[in-house]
Amino acid sequence: MRMRMWSWVALGAALMMCAEAHAQSAWASYGSLGVVLSRGITNTDSGNIKLAAARELGRWIYSAGVSGNYASTNSITTTEDERGRFGVTLTLSKRTFWFGGTLYDRNRFDGFAYQESAASGMGRLLMESKSNKLSTELGAGYLREQPQALTYNAFGEVTSRTPEAAMGEPVVHFGTQFSHKFSANAEVLNTMLIESGATNTMSTDDLTVQVKMHKHLSLSVGVDVTNNTNPPPGEVRHTLTVTTMNLTYSFSSSKAVSAAHPLPTLLQGLDMP
Repeated sequence: MRMRMWSWVALGAALMMCAEAHAQSAWASYGSLGVVLSRGITNTDSGNIKLAAARELGRWIYSAGVSGNYASTNSITTTEDERGRFGVTLTLSKRTFWFGGTLYDRNRFDGFAYQESAASGMGRLLMESKSNKLSTELGAGYLREQPQALTYNAFGEVTSRTPEAAMGEPVVHFGTQFSHKFSANAEVLNTMLIESGATNTMSTDDLTVQVKMHKHLSLSVGVDVTNNTNPPPGEVRHTLTVTTMNLTYSFSSSKAVSAAHPLPTLLQGLDMP
């Protein structure tokens, strides 16, 4: 299991070097990486990576990102979560925009084999000042998910996963994004996403504090909370919380995306520094 974590780290490092090679392109991009190794009475390994990019072409902004979290204790994997996102926005006026996007989440410990959704709608920039920015979006989409039954042994290790029938339903999509600059080098960002259907409401909230230490290098601390109102049968946890501390490197200036409108909330947690 430890090798799997280092595979994630190696992949993240390789992709970050590829992004650096294209840093002079029109893409605004960044990557962040965090690794914790603890040795003692228990051996704990954890790591996470995030990669995101966005490009503006006229009134259009295209954006994409991937992220992964991994953790193990005494060689027993306790966290393994991979996410992929893609979004697009079209500026309609100074404060109004159209958005569309998709997300895919594969978390091997939340009772779902996967959750994926696509949504589209309208967004509005409610507030924009030197220090604060607040936007909201409302739309409709479709959420598809596959529950799975998890079996644990006496040590808390998952010994088997039994997939159940996949199901899907239309959902109402609602999201908000808020950012506040404490100074030229410190900023807090919060993104909330709710996708509510007849049988399940999936909500996520990502809070990140970024402190810029160099032109391209920042330290970020984040808390990501995911809640499902109707988890699979036998899964007692409705809420999962992940706390991270990362070094974030911006490969190219985020000024490459100059439009005032934010990226879709479907790209939650992949905020440009």
